[in-house]
Amino acid sequence: MIDLSVIILTHNTCDLTRRCLRSLAAAPAAPYSSEVIVVDNASTDDTIAMVAQEFPTVRVIANDANEGFARGNNIGLAAAAGRYLLLLNSDTEVLPGALAALVHFMDTHRGAGGAGPMLLNTDGSLQPSGRNLPTPLSVLVDTTKIFRLWKRDLYRDLRRDYSQVVRVGEISGAALLVRRECYHQVGGLDPAFFAYYEDVDWCKRIGDAGWEIYYVPAAQVAHLWQGTSRQVSQRAYQAGQESLRYYFHKHHGPPKLFAVSAMLAGKELLRVVGSLLRRDRAEFAFHIHMLAALFVPPGAAR
Repeated sequence: MIDLSVIILTHNTCDLTRRCLRSLAAAPAAPYSSEVIVVDNASTDDTIAMVAQEFPTVRVIANDANEGFARGNNIGLAAAAGRYLLLLNSDTEVLPGALAALVHFMDTHRGAGGAGPMLLNTDGSLQPSGRNLPTPLSVLVDTTKIFRLWKRDLYRDLRRDYSQVVRVGEISGAALLVRRECYHQVGGLDPAFFAYYEDVDWCKRIGDAGWEIYYVPAAQVAHLWQGTSRQVSQRAYQAGQESLRYYFHKHHGPPKLFAVSAMLAGKELLRVVGSLLRRDRAEFAFHIHMLAALFVPPGAAR
C-alpha cells in the first residue's frame, strides 16, 4: 500500500497549483511512498492541461461542475490509495521534509486520527494553526473584534509555543492529514458545507469518534492566506455565515444556535446601518439579504 496520498482540489488556480506541485516535486515524502491526485472543479483556465503537460505522474480527476470543497475533496479521498490521506490546498507550498515528518508522526502516534503542519505566511512568518473547536464565546470574540484589546491576530493563542507539538480540537483544512482507518470510520467531509467549516466539522467528528488531532511543527507548509477565495468575497462571506450556523445546528442544541444567530444578526444590522450612512445601495442590499438569511433554518436549502 502507498504510504501517503496527497489530494489537491483546484478551481481556476492554475498558477497556484503549478507552484504547489513544484513544491511537492522538490520535497517528496521519501523514504515513504506517495501519490498526488489533483481534483479539478470544472476550471475554465489551463489547470488540467498544465498538470498533464508539466506533471505527468500526477493523477487528474476532472469534475464537470464545481462540486465545492467538501464534495471535490471527497472524490479525491475515494480515489486515494494511501495509508494516510493529506488534503492540501492549491495555494500552499510544501517545505522539504514536511510530508515525511507528518507520516513519521502518525506512525509513532497510533491514537492520532489527524494531524496538520505548521503553516507559514509567504514571508516566512507564522500563520497560527490548530485551535479549540468553536463555541458561542469564540464566535462572540470574533464577531465583536473584542480580541483586539489584547492581541492583533484572532487565530493566535498567546499562551502557546507554536514550535511544540500540541493536541488540538481542529486543524486547518489547508493541509490536513487523516489516517485511513479514521477516514473509514467517520467518513469524508460533509458535502452540506459548500465552503468553510467543513474541516472543523471533520475534526469534530474525528474527535467524537475517539481519535486525537495534533499540530506537528516539524512539518512546515507555506500558505497563501485566502489565495483561492479572494475573487469571490461576497460569496465567501455568505458561505462562511451559512456554514457557521449549520455547524452549530449540526453539533449543538437550539440555545447555542440561537445565540450564534443573534450575534450574526447584530453584526448584519450594524453593517446595514453603515451602508445606509455611506449611501452604498449594493452593500445595503447584500447585508439586508444576509440578515434575512438568518431567519431561515440552517440546512433548509441543503
